[in-house]
Amino acid sequence: MMAVRVVVVFALAIVAHGNVLQDETVDGLLGEASAGVHHLFDSLDDSAGIMAGSWYSHSGSGSNFLCLPEDPEWMEYSDATDGQRGFVAGAEYETDRNAPFAIHDQHDAPCAVCAIPRGTSLMIPAKMSCPTGWIQEYSGYLMAAKYSHRRTDFVCVDVEAQHEDGGDANNNGALLYLVEGRCNYNLPCPPYVNGRELTCVVCSAGVKPVTT
Repeated sequence: MMAVRVVVVFALAIVAHGNVLQDETVDGLLGEASAGVHHLFDSLDDSAGIMAGSWYSHSGSGSNFLCLPEDPEWMEYSDATDGQRGFVAGAEYETDRNAPFAIHDQHDAPCAVCAIPRGTSLMIPAKMSCPTGWIQEYSGYLMAAKYSHRRTDFVCVDVEAQHEDGGDANNNGALLYLVEGRCNYNLPCPPYVNGRELTCVVCSAGVKPVTT
């Protein structure tokens, strides 16, 4: 039986480690990541899920991004706010209207959760192509929290990223910033270039399915 790996596709982004539903690989593309990708949410369209995480300046709660479904289910609950809780906030792009991704600045980020019929997925930073024998799911830009905010996962956001129409209010929340190399932080330059935005690619191992 072919193993199916679960991949969290964020705002056109995926992340690779783990092996069950919340596989923490943020990389994304809603729709056509590759042939053989199967959506796990019931009604995936151009706004299949809501990208979320901890408030950017909070020191607690989770450090990873989440892809929340648009149709949540509940158990026992209280609607009163409680300071003895972790908090989840919606995610938005913080690109300061500078290329790349200027069009997404301050917009809310969508996401999707997909399964691929291949056993292993891998996000490779600073590369735009996969090693020989691996299948490219997508490539894009490396993103994360701002250096002075609380840490999050590094995520690979698809170069064809999307945003929520109308969700351009500057409400903050969990924030996505482009990542650049800094030579004075012990990064070898060359081959890296000080201040240059880093790329990324998401690859999977296995035989690419034949499409009909």
